[in-house]
Amino acid sequence: MARMTPDSAKSYASIYRIPLDRDYHALNSDVVHRILELATELKYRVPANANGSKARYFHAYLVRTAKKTVEG
Repeated sequence: MARMTPDSAKSYASIYRIPLDRDYHALNSDVVHRILELATELKYRVPANANGSKARYFHAYLVRTAKKTVEG
């Protein structure tokens, strides 16, 4: 999977209706299913040393990426 930009992360979150301001564990199963759909579509792979689900890791990646700002 290629690196995601902050703009594309926000766009994906909007299209898939994934809230970026809520904790993963507070999300309902429909949202988790949409997260998994997006992760699969983008061919996201869980890190080898992952200590959690693919959905949780991808949600964290999406939130981190969306919060980045362009410096310069």
